[in-house]
Amino acid sequence: MRVGFDNWPPYHYYAGTAAGQKELRGFAVEALTAMLKRLDCKASYVEMPWKRVLHGLSLGSVDIAMEAYFNEDRARYAWFSDAYNPGRSALWIRKSSSYPETDLASWLASGHTLGITKDYYYGAEISELLRRYAAQVSVVNDEQNYGKLVLGRIDGFLGDVLATPWGLKEEGLSDLIVPHTMAVYEAPTFFMFSRKRLSPEFVSAFNRELAEFKATNEYDIIWRRYAPAS
Repeated sequence: MRVGFDNWPPYHYYAGTAAGQKELRGFAVEALTAMLKRLDCKASYVEMPWKRVLHGLSLGSVDIAMEAYFNEDRARYAWFSDAYNPGRSALWIRKSSSYPETDLASWLASGHTLGITKDYYYGAEISELLRRYAAQVSVVNDEQNYGKLVLGRIDGFLGDVLATPWGLKEEGLSDLIVPHTMAVYEAPTFFMFSRKRLSPEFVSAFNRELAEFKATNEYDIIWRRYAPAS
């Protein structure tokens, strides 16, 4: 199986080994590799920009993509597995800050400024909030949100609960930026399969194995390896 991926730790990324070589790691990589092994298949992982991954799925030059959100446009050229990751986003704030609000709508209504990631979809409800409070919303790349928050140019930003801790650790900001306790957004993520390359029967078999896999200790061990300690 030819699996396209872009660099997005901790879902799929290259890490150095003790021997000085590069090894592909990540939550999605380990989960998919384990799943394909159950189906007596192997993966050939090919790094490319995300848009090329999607284009490859539509053409049939790529078999599988990881960590994907469902939408109707993608469903025209790809099958979707059942969900394997809850896909949670959190509001990240300065550790020195204290906000009593219990939901994002109240937090924005209080006048706070929010950073979001360019081209990232947060669901219909959050998107409507972002439109309503557009004057308080800054749209940048992930890492730019970190710096803007530390400098006080925004009061918080939305970030993935797995990817953000890794990014903050990389930038040496783990002790300065923390997640707020409020629930913000949850949208499950899926594996995508090229309709030109794989059959509905394969997807059904994959989903049967996925249900069993998610109930095992192996899945839990992989999750804990990449999830924050909290």
